Amino acid sequence: MRTPDEIVNRLEDQGERLTIQRRVVIEALTACGDHMTIQDIHAYLNQTQGMALSETTIYRILEWLKRLRIVAQTDMGAAGIVYALIDNPLHHHLICLRCGRVIDIDDAYFASMRRQLKADLGFITRIDHMAIYGECEQCAGHHDGETD
Repeated sequence: MRTPDEIVNRLEDQGERLTIQRRVVIEALTACGDHMTIQDIHAYLNQTQGMALSETTIYRILEWLKRLRIVAQTDMGAAGIVYALIDNPLHHHLICLRCGRVIDIDDAYFASMRRQLKADLGFITRIDHMAIYGECEQCAGHHDGETD
């Protein structure tokens, strides 16, 4: 995982302006090292920094970080919309609609799709953090042979 200083240095090298608010959101994302909702970031900043950024401000900062490919946004179902730093290697999630289990999967599953979309449509995909919904092996076993 990258440190806040590494991210800040990268952004400054790109000529981005870093306000105190932007810095503390980056620090929250790196400190927690996991998926965070806007509300999680808001609560973290209140508790650790004594800083009361509005959720709207946090959202705008996260959108800025998404455009710069620092952060990815994913809909994790019941957990809601979450944000996480884009790390290499990338990872994605399978989410069971029955039991809620979350299975991490490697980015390699998307390599052929990226190549095919570029070859067929000239489309360069940006798959930073994907959640795919379905049923896990245990829950799917309860259907006794049913398929899509």
